[in-house]
Amino acid sequence: MTEGFTAVETARVVDGLHWSCTRLFAMLGRWAGEADRSDVAVSLATASRHMGWHADDLAALAPDGLLVGQSSSSAASPELESTLDTLDETRGSLERLAITHRVLLARLTTRCIAVERLATEHSDAALTRVVGFMLSDLRRDRDDGETLLERLLIDPQTVERVGANVVETESLVVGAGGLPPILGPA
Repeated sequence: MTEGFTAVETARVVDGLHWSCTRLFAMLGRWAGEADRSDVAVSLATASRHMGWHADDLAALAPDGLLVGQSSSSAASPELESTLDTLDETRGSLERLAITHRVLLARLTTRCIAVERLATEHSDAALTRVVGFMLSDLRRDRDDGETLLERLLIDPQTVERVGANVVETESLVVGAGGLPPILGPA
């Protein structure tokens, strides 16, 4: 049985998830505004809006960093920051949609599942509640995104082009150390 998170661990978890949601909110919102198809724009905008809501919820949970001995540095590595800056320049609505649902939201989902498994209801109730809402939105957004991708990926050349972009993105994100870990070094 897990004993829950310490105050320092909670600060790191909340910081990492908050950073991810804030960054995805901004990027997906830009991508939605630039989409050349309304259905893709709606999918990206919905995911962006959800990330914004969850970033706000996580900000309300952030323990006072000074009280728990945390620095105020970003949860993300400089490599990840640079990688997401590069990804932000990705062209093509289908590519952006696939990257969003198959890489970025997928990786955030695994972070949330890890938090859910490590947290305990008696000591981490507020965090598990926020993560539960995040998982609900992430799963629904990913299901809707995959349904849309299935409708739009109708020829082998498009599937190969978009698939190659997803693989390249996954490689870049992994090479940058992935999304901020839920628990970093002490």
